[in-house]
Amino acid sequence: MLGGHNIKQKAREELVMSPDPKDLITPTPRERELMMLIARGLQNKNIAFELKISENTVRAHIGNIMRKYRLHNRTQIAIIFALQAAPPSLRRDLANAGGYPATPKPAQALAQNPRVLTAPE
Repeated sequence: MLGGHNIKQKAREELVMSPDPKDLITPTPRERELMMLIARGLQNKNIAFELKISENTVRAHIGNIMRKYRLHNRTQIAIIFALQAAPPSLRRDLANAGGYPATPKPAQALAQNPRVLTAPE
């Protein structure tokens, strides 16, 4: 799975950390639409119905997106879409945290939100 991590890291760097706007890979409006539907978990036939295109066209778009971003599966497409749709502040946080937002330890989370209900013992 190391290869998948490298692809995600490279995509994250291109989308988040590039200081030069021309280095960003920008999807077309149609690709963005398709990426959103993939991120929502729709199958090709449902995407085709939503966009009023054939399943073959959906497959072609998916292939183009995968080549453009050097991805290997639909999950990676959803990740790229989520990164692009995220607010700039979250993208900065993800870039600074190495891809994962900081999560408090359970004791810290409970101290921050004492109303959290726990299961009875």
